[in-house]
Amino acid sequence: MPGLKVLALWIGLLALSVPGRAAALERIPSARLKREVPVALHVPTAEVTARWVLSHPGRPLQIVLFLPGAWDGPEDFLGQGLEAFLSEQEAKGAMPPSLWVAVTHFQSWYADSRDGSFPYERFLMDELLPQLEARHPGFGGTPKARSVAGLSMGGFGALNLAARTGAFSRCLALSPAFVEAPFASYQWFIRRSLRRTFPQDPALFAPWNPWLHLGGDTELVIGAGLEDRYHLAGACRDFARLCADRGSGAGGPAAGRP
Repeated sequence: MPGLKVLALWIGLLALSVPGRAAALERIPSARLKREVPVALHVPTAEVTARWVLSHPGRPLQIVLFLPGAWDGPEDFLGQGLEAFLSEQEAKGAMPPSLWVAVTHFQSWYADSRDGSFPYERFLMDELLPQLEARHPGFGGTPKARSVAGLSMGGFGALNLAARTGAFSRCLALSPAFVEAPFASYQWFIRRSLRRTFPQDPALFAPWNPWLHLGGDTELVIGAGLEDRYHLAGACRDFARLCADRGSGAGGPAAGRP
């Protein structure tokens, strides 16, 4: 998954930062979802963090919420080498040390289900982030010290969380799925999960429509590889132009080969 390394580089360009230890794959208990949620963590070493803090006084230490794509999960964050890549870059001083958490999505589109039975957005915002910030003091804690990043379905989720919650100062959407209601053109298995989560009426879907909310007021980077199978580079350019026309903080287009 070479796109993940591109994602890490772009996150680095946004000047992120944070403290910690080593990688872990663990389960986060959720009372809202009534289950445990597998996540992958990247926590920089105490030595690397201390060195960075000493040379960058006053810089907030970031927590990065990473949202995988529809066919990906936290195991890919570890197995495809992104966690190791982050450790290597942080040790060299090429990237600020940051606490990353990659989550399992359960085909939730990173949103609460329409009937309220699976409140995934509320899990992320009310359970996951507070638990990690309490466990790792100094990471996150304020919008200025939080970033959200995502790939494909996760890019769509990142744009929505950035706009809907106001909890993040930076957003990276890589090859985001620009979903629009009423979802009739999508494959049946994707359409089923979309209709389970979102209203089919375009007017009611507006709060989750990136073309309308543009990721809110976050500092935004959006991009896609020129060989993206869904030809999203053009859509990302159009989105970035729209952000520029409306005075948004979009940093794109950042389209290039992964």
